[in-house]
Amino acid sequence: MGNVERSLKEIGSFMKLPGANLFVTSTTKLFNWAQKSSIWPLSFGLACCAIEMMSTFASRYDLDRLGMITRASPRQSDLMIVAGTVTVKMAERIKTLYDQMASPKWVIAAGSCAISGDHYRHIYSVVPGVDWVIPVDVYVPGCPPTPEAFIDGILELQNLISKGETSPAYNAATYVGKDAPTRTNGIKKEKNLIESRFVNQDEILEYASEYKSKGFLYLKFITATDFEEGLTLTYSLSNTKTNEDIELNVNLRSNLEIDSLSNLFVGANWQEREIYDLFGIGFAGHPNLKRIMMPEDWIGHPLKKEYAMETHRLPYRPSKEEYESWKTKL
Repeated sequence: MGNVERSLKEIGSFMKLPGANLFVTSTTKLFNWAQKSSIWPLSFGLACCAIEMMSTFASRYDLDRLGMITRASPRQSDLMIVAGTVTVKMAERIKTLYDQMASPKWVIAAGSCAISGDHYRHIYSVVPGVDWVIPVDVYVPGCPPTPEAFIDGILELQNLISKGETSPAYNAATYVGKDAPTRTNGIKKEKNLIESRFVNQDEILEYASEYKSKGFLYLKFITATDFEEGLTLTYSLSNTKTNEDIELNVNLRSNLEIDSLSNLFVGANWQEREIYDLFGIGFAGHPNLKRIMMPEDWIGHPLKKEYAMETHRLPYRPSKEEYESWKTKL
């Protein structure tokens, strides 16, 4: 807080009386001074900007002198610094944490992604700015912002609090209905460019068992590719003793279902869930085949080429038209 006497002189005046000193101010100024001098931010970060935020709160910059003490619980915090990309899946968690914070409370949006979504603003899973989720008092631009920029944002917030001038910005997606205009992407690779070994869809379990008996004990990855003629599933198995890799490819039929390898390889469990989540491929015999990345009620599979990338996700992700309309008003 620096020089307390000097700081107090900014909100009132001292009077010397016989045998005592008198300080004259208003309760509003005094409460604002107390609030801005003891901001308790929530220990909370989302993506790469959070690394810079951690650096800002480390010993080199010594934010304790500004009355900044991080808290691990939202019920003991009055400042949320949103540092990083806000996804639709995380938006509900952010809103819940914000609602649990003590009032009065403030929000700093730190970094281009938290402010506007930056490069990812039109991607299906990203909210184009955290102010579509919660009200924001101060914006700190940068990719990422430097620690000095973080401190500048904190000082600006303290200045607003001391003057009682906070007017948080908040946007709300108002589009109602299931027919929000979206731009679909129908482009696919015209032909299958994979030339490695192909196996029959019904024989994948047999081939995987055979290679495992030959020492290919490590499942490196499972992935899929959306070609014009359909989805191709790719498995990569590795023999760590001989440093050999084998690749198995499967052209899937229209039913998009294949036997699970989860009983052969431990790593197949979550990898198959990821493929199911993003491509809609079913794995018969999987012990827990459900979404692993997207919310349970998410509609569609984002890595299929037919997926509409700019689909709205109310209430936190507006349609592109509504976002563009809002942007032109700034």
